Amino acid sequence: MTHASASTLNGEAAPRPSRSARYWLLRGLALALLLASCGYFGFHLWDNLHQLPPIEWGWSAAGVIALAVLGCLTSVPLIALMWQLLLRDQGVKLPYGQALQIIAVSQMGKYLPGNVGHFAGRVLLGSQAGIPAGKTIATMAMETFWVLGISGIFAVAALLFVVNDLHEGLVDTSHPGYLAAVAVTMLIAPFLAVQVVNRLLPGLSRKLGRGQLLAEPRLLTAMSVAGLIAFSFVVLGAVVELLAAELFQHPEINLLEMVLLFAVSWTAGFLVPGSPGGIGVREAVMIQLMGPAIGLETALGVALVMRLCSMGADALAFGVGLLFRPKPQPPADDGL
Repeated sequence: MTHASASTLNGEAAPRPSRSARYWLLRGLALALLLASCGYFGFHLWDNLHQLPPIEWGWSAAGVIALAVLGCLTSVPLIALMWQLLLRDQGVKLPYGQALQIIAVSQMGKYLPGNVGHFAGRVLLGSQAGIPAGKTIATMAMETFWVLGISGIFAVAALLFVVNDLHEGLVDTSHPGYLAAVAVTMLIAPFLAVQVVNRLLPGLSRKLGRGQLLAEPRLLTAMSVAGLIAFSFVVLGAVVELLAAELFQHPEINLLEMVLLFAVSWTAGFLVPGSPGGIGVREAVMIQLMGPAIGLETALGVALVMRLCSMGADALAFGVGLLFRPKPQPPADDGL
């Protein structure tokens, strides 16, 4: 028995590793960015609250909001399908209903501080269902890379065809090129990362894969997941268009424009560390980018209602996921 372990047994607390100055600096910068974004959105909300376009409440408005909630809700079954496909490449056959239930319940975790609760929840619930935690972590990493890659492509299109027209001089001509390079890197990263881990860190790979090396994602899986991610952005952009056109009665809405601008806003909220569900950040970017296209007041109203619909959809998914939680059925592992 080592001295350290003996000290622990005697009740002495082991020294906790100190956080580096760089860690606290990054945390401070992330918090400052989050507070600045929330403050920016809050300022415009307070300053323009009396100018928000009036909503004619009735069955029509209720129907629009219900459709918006359902549109936001589509992200849950799409994520579940992506996860099922990625797990299949790792030799784990998970019934879709079980994947859907796990995603539906775990998604609420993104509103916890740190914006990683939904990932931790998926690992925990997946482990309870018999899915190796390492394979869940590996598939979530692949999913995240592809989400950033596809959103990067949308951002490039937005910068090239939309943002510069709405905000003259905001975009440097080199920005789209940099973003395109980053997007392509993100798309191929899962393939390269698996090869690097398998060759340089085989022990880690076998630990994540429960005794087997991690498998590279199949090309068909990669294309399917990328398509599902792109479709999800299109649906959410269509929800923005629906709210602006039908709820706030804006006369001229360009669907493609809304899809591209919302993708940029969503990505900004996703990337800011510590922002629960992108709250504040996404809305700040939405009103900044969409204001010139649909008016600041309409953009503010759309951002606010879109957030409420998104949270309502996540709460609905969480409730249904708990209500219809299936009996545990450990998935088959092919040992790939």
